[in-house]
Amino acid sequence: MDNIEKLFKDGIMAIMPIYIDMYGNCTKVITLKTQENYLFKSVKTVLKNMAKFYALDLMASREYYGKIIGISNTVPIPFDSENIFVPLKVRKPIFKNDGSFGYFNLKFIYDIKEEKSGVYIILEGNIKVRINQTLKTAYKHIRHGEIVKRVYDKKTYGLVRESDYDFYIEYNKPATKGDIVFLMNQLMDILRKLADYKRQGTKGI
Repeated sequence: MDNIEKLFKDGIMAIMPIYIDMYGNCTKVITLKTQENYLFKSVKTVLKNMAKFYALDLMASREYYGKIIGISNTVPIPFDSENIFVPLKVRKPIFKNDGSFGYFNLKFIYDIKEEKSGVYIILEGNIKVRINQTLKTAYKHIRHGEIVKRVYDKKTYGLVRESDYDFYIEYNKPATKGDIVFLMNQLMDILRKLADYKRQGTKGI
């Protein structure tokens, strides 16, 4: 399984598709400890191995979190609370099924910068990775990752783990489509619980 456990222990910051001579479509893994690793498998296969390590159903995860943020593609992947991977386009593939998206670990994203040569994700350790998306689109994907993390923490721990300052900053940001869908889902859940409570109360009379 490409020693996925060791890669996670080294701190996976990003996995990206890359072409390597004689091997074709492969995966570059950037870790906090070793920085660059190369796996002679596609990103799709590497993601499946990562999911297998965490016993995560990728399809079910994509469907569940996709509904919450209101999208069906490019849904962030929560392997656990500390490993939320955000998809960002990093290349234009040569062949149709080679894949164009890399996956970036939310906790290691330090900044996003737009320069004359393009838009860059700045990872911990000042590692720069150029992406093939606009600054606005990159921020949107990362925003989706933050929402997925909040929902994952709520689902797993029963609370939203963020400081009062972080909450204030988030509260004052304009609501996105994903935010609105998330709030609507939460409201519907509350209404369903109230309806169930009323039905149970009626039966007891």
